[in-house]
Amino acid sequence: MALHAAEMAVLLTVYLSAAACLECRKNRSLWIGFLFLFMALGFWRMEGARAEADRMREMGLAEAGLQRISGIAGGLEDKTYGWGTELLEARLEPSGEELGTVSVFFEAGPGFEAGDRILVSGELAPYDPASNPGEFDYRAYYDSRGMYWKASAESWERLPGGNPLRRMLGRIREHSAGVLDACAGENAGIFKAMLLGLKGDIPDEVYALYQESGISHLLAISGLHVSMLGMGFYGLLGRLGMGKRPQSVLAAGFMVLYGVMTGFSPSTRRAVIMFLASMASGWAGRTYDLPSALSLAALAILWRNPQVLTQGGVQLSFLAVGGIGALNRAMEGAGLWKSRAGKVLGSGLAVQFATYPAVAWHFFVYPPYSIFLNLLVIPMMTYAMVSGLLCLALGSVSLSLGKLCVGGGYYILKCYEALCALWGRMPGSSLVIGRPALWQIAAYGVVLGAAVLLAGRLRRKGLWLAGSTALLFFMLFPLPRGGLSVTYLDVGQGDGIVAEAGACRILFDGGSSDEKSVGEQVLTAYLHSRGIRSLDYAVVSHCDGDHISGLETLLASGAVEIGTLALPKAGAGEEAWEELAALAREKGVRVVSMEAGDQIQAGKLTLSCLYPFEGAKLPADRNERSLVVKLEYGEASFLFTGDIGAACEEEMLKNPAVRRALAGCTVLKVAHHGSASSSSEAFLEAVRPKYGVISYGAGNSYGHPAPETVERLSEAGVRVLETARGGAVTVCTDGRSLEVKTFLSAP
Repeated sequence: MALHAAEMAVLLTVYLSAAACLECRKNRSLWIGFLFLFMALGFWRMEGARAEADRMREMGLAEAGLQRISGIAGGLEDKTYGWGTELLEARLEPSGEELGTVSVFFEAGPGFEAGDRILVSGELAPYDPASNPGEFDYRAYYDSRGMYWKASAESWERLPGGNPLRRMLGRIREHSAGVLDACAGENAGIFKAMLLGLKGDIPDEVYALYQESGISHLLAISGLHVSMLGMGFYGLLGRLGMGKRPQSVLAAGFMVLYGVMTGFSPSTRRAVIMFLASMASGWAGRTYDLPSALSLAALAILWRNPQVLTQGGVQLSFLAVGGIGALNRAMEGAGLWKSRAGKVLGSGLAVQFATYPAVAWHFFVYPPYSIFLNLLVIPMMTYAMVSGLLCLALGSVSLSLGKLCVGGGYYILKCYEALCALWGRMPGSSLVIGRPALWQIAAYGVVLGAAVLLAGRLRRKGLWLAGSTALLFFMLFPLPRGGLSVTYLDVGQGDGIVAEAGACRILFDGGSSDEKSVGEQVLTAYLHSRGIRSLDYAVVSHCDGDHISGLETLLASGAVEIGTLALPKAGAGEEAWEELAALAREKGVRVVSMEAGDQIQAGKLTLSCLYPFEGAKLPADRNERSLVVKLEYGEASFLFTGDIGAACEEEMLKNPAVRRALAGCTVLKVAHHGSASSSSEAFLEAVRPKYGVISYGAGNSYGHPAPETVERLSEAGVRVLETARGGAVTVCTDGRSLEVKTFLSAP
């Protein structure tokens, strides 16, 4: 079964509800009752949102061919492979059927503006769900935004009407982006992300640097940006002699317009609603209460679409503010820190405590030094934003003045990069801890609450804090796993298999011909979600792109360290073989060649190479020279066959020793993605596998798997599992019994 972010959302709801209950001083039972009532309403709304998403996908629009859709253009952004817009209030024409918001992609930049009403002709397609552990779930993400369809536009036309306000705000955003492009140079992408919510131009290496250091929140418009900009505008109005009530009204209206202009992401919406609560409290002469404002924001956002609670960004946004408003208050009340410096550090520690489970759940990697780095970079953020805002204001008049103003921000951003690089060189700066189990997160919450409640009764509070911090930090680390697990990842049209037995981790192949980011989005994501930062071996059957493209990414990025790269000796001298070997050696990876007779022993795990034979005359086809290896663990065995064909199978069966080794295999990786030229009757009769896993991409142009191959497998009594249908296939064994599960559905 797939792990859905909704499970994490339930735990988050319980945590925040428990914190709110502790804050209730009077009529606690009444408020607890209200909390449970709202939670029940939330779950009811959640089920309604899921039902609406299912209804949309059951409309059959993906199979209906060319469709005509009308709606309001929410904005136009330059994407990697073209241009994109969100079509708001989309309707199917001429029926008028409501479709919510539809993502539309254009090969070339169209001439409409944000706020224009347009009619688009194109084919609709639903978003795909995650099919591997650790993989980002695009379907769940877009469902949470009320976006169920995407379309590639073949033609479009402008219709009468539209939204004048969105058009005006879109023009301001586009003009501002142009000013930053002209003035900020290489840092324009970062300034556009911080001020305009446009992230498309941030260099990948810069975003990765910020993310690994735990300061990527600076690149998203959230509470920090909204409070700085909103309070700055509020203060400016005060300096102009305006009264507090007009100040509050104008500042609130300004921030709402700013939120709409920048796309009004849920995190931005949360920050703007809390800012509105702050302005309303000032207007009414009341005291601003952070937990109340946070609850109001949660109610407003989640009632509209409760599925946004499954988004990692939303969880982190609410948990961070909740950490400041509830957890930090409780820790101060317990007397854990009293000095000014202690309060500053304690506030950051409270945020880390609150967000740690969500960071581990969604990103698998934790930067332990981020609390100290944030203490350095956040104070400088004000000056970077002021620099960018002055650039927008004066750069609209004179580009020279704009370049002058952005200079200060340039040096601040360079300082950020230098600090991130410095932090990255420190030992343990980025810990791969994997996705914790739900019971670990639940236990973490209980221990955290108990530690804070008990702290007020103890004398040695510093020692208690240090011990509790260490315990909480290690509670979410991966636990030792027994037995062997083999996961056949859904990499599309290709192969990618990971075996884990104790401390030994082996990757068999890792590539795809139709998934361009398989190395980052599938292989790295899966390995990190399992808490794996290093592989002992990477075994390559042959050097076709659909078997090595993702492995090349792993080697180049260094996101996962590899101890030894095992390549087929029969492929030595080929260009792809030599390039892969050279890349591995450049990264300090040991490179070895394998052929029949070679063996790897790691504890209870034995890996034996059965083919190609030493000195044998091999065919010219690279597929026919694939390594065939057998993994044995106790009584269970797994056969990995690369892309061999019937001729290779026949050659192996002629060798008595190899024929004996093939017999009684538990799980067979069906050769060549289920091609008709593989898995002959004689081969299946000799191997007699219980399970056969076919790795292929849905709708591939090769016709894999061939119907006759699937029929041969079924007639041989093999239980067939297909990655394109069930997602990743995981087989776990203790050496005797076997457990087989697929990520998307039961086998």
